[in-house]
Amino acid sequence: MPKYHIIKLTKLSPLHIGTGKENYDFSASELQSDTLSGALAALRAQNGKSDDLLKFMDSFTLSSAFPYYQNHYFLPKMQGKINVKVKDTEEQAVRKDLKKVKYIELPLWKELIAGKSVTVSKNQLKGNFLSIEEMEVNLSKADIHQRVSVPREGDGDAEPFYFEWNFFNDDSGLYVLVDCEASVFVEIKRLFEQLGEAGLGTDKNVGGGKFEINKTDELLELPDTAQANGQMLLSLYLPKGDEELRQLNLSDSKFNLTLRGGFMAGSTEDTFRHLRKRSVYMFTTGSVFSTREHLSGKIVDLQPRWNDPRMHPVYRSGKPFVVPVNLTAYE
Repeated sequence: MPKYHIIKLTKLSPLHIGTGKENYDFSASELQSDTLSGALAALRAQNGKSDDLLKFMDSFTLSSAFPYYQNHYFLPKMQGKINVKVKDTEEQAVRKDLKKVKYIELPLWKELIAGKSVTVSKNQLKGNFLSIEEMEVNLSKADIHQRVSVPREGDGDAEPFYFEWNFFNDDSGLYVLVDCEASVFVEIKRLFEQLGEAGLGTDKNVGGGKFEINKTDELLELPDTAQANGQMLLSLYLPKGDEELRQLNLSDSKFNLTLRGGFMAGSTEDTFRHLRKRSVYMFTTGSVFSTREHLSGKIVDLQPRWNDPRMHPVYRSGKPFVVPVNLTAYE
């Protein structure tokens, strides 16, 4: 069975993930793979290694960030109806609860992607989480604060606005899976340490999105399902071209799309941070494709069209982090 490196984001300070729109009263619920890989590439460029950024980004694949609590790891629910039964409860009565599930604890998730049916108690369904135990799953809490925007030039009135922070509880946080050679992982881990000091998301300058990472190397084993006849995304994914897109058999697949773009907020050039990157649609985490073909994806440059010699590439990785699944588990 394949094993992947784990980067655990621990001691997370309040986090706000931008939605790509000019609103702060709502934080995106997921920290996506392209955001993380792009942040690592930007840090590498700041370290003076900007000549081979494409080669560097092509040397690894990241999953999106998923929640953990102590030693409990959760993975995204697959698109489509999951094969889960709830003890002593009519299916129609729990259908809404099952639709709310976004994350499934690793042992149950492994059973489902292998095409098996899972039976749980109602107490294992806790909002967005399906766990292996009847336990409270309360990893983070959203809190909205009122703030004031003051014009920089001193002209005009101060404008109040609302800002949502996500606060993580003790013993909980986010983790990322990394697929790469051991030598590359050494640099990836060092860059994640640097990213934790700099911060993720919005308002890094006031302490937002700071974190530490696990000091010891940890691996997560995922099944190489023998009966696999499909693949599931643990990251965002941008097909390499029309031929790869046709291989996905979209008519027999379960998927969603998301528009990726937003502002160049992470640019080292202050004057570029108000600029919008170009946008591109990607397949979302949890999408399931009816294919066993190799999916390679591609890295794109979303650099805005701006006539300035200082303008730099804005790379976003659409390389897929995929796991094999048995599609008999889904409808």
